[in-house]
Amino acid sequence: MKLNKVSGLFMAFMIAISLTGLAYAHWSDTVKIEGTIKMAHIRIKIISHKALLSKEVEEYSEIISEISGDGHLLTLTCTNLRPCWYTWIGLKTQNEGSLPANVKTPEYSFEPPDGFEDYFETNHYFYGPFPEKEDHGNPIHEVWRDATIGEELLEDGTPNFPIDHEEIVPFTVEPGEKVVIWIWIHCSSELPNDAQGKEVTLYIHIVDDPAI
Repeated sequence: MKLNKVSGLFMAFMIAISLTGLAYAHWSDTVKIEGTIKMAHIRIKIISHKALLSKEVEEYSEIISEISGDGHLLTLTCTNLRPCWYTWIGLKTQNEGSLPANVKTPEYSFEPPDGFEDYFETNHYFYGPFPEKEDHGNPIHEVWRDATIGEELLEDGTPNFPIDHEEIVPFTVEPGEKVVIWIWIHCSSELPNDAQGKEVTLYIHIVDDPAI
């Protein structure tokens, strides 16, 4: 009887050991990992803009401008358009993403009058990329801070800055770097009578594109 009791205890002990092993094995197959994943992203943003008119054009026209909350869209409301009307639009953009991005020509869209885009021409001039920090030695000031029509920005749609612009787009801008885009917007001398004196809303949209 005593032997049976010992045998029973031994068997119970062995069963307990085996169950513990199974439980441990089951537990060790489950691993919980906690952490934070940061996703890479592309973000070219307008951080500042200028809408410049010559003194002659200012006598009969004005421009109201507004940047969207996400910094991707500049809306221009241009009044009292006439043949040979023109403006210079400056965009200071920055790559606020975490990956290199391509700088591309902005995209445009219009509101009435219909067909106005057929008499509307643009030239683009890209400067940069420039360092993020705009200290005294940053050449971004040469093409932005004191730019005026008649000296740096000419009526014929060409600029006269002391530094060269980029001839070919796209080109790559690293995270944090900035690019200045000057856009000459001009009404053809053939602007039809039914489009003259009208108000036009122009949308300039910045394109995000990864540099791959």
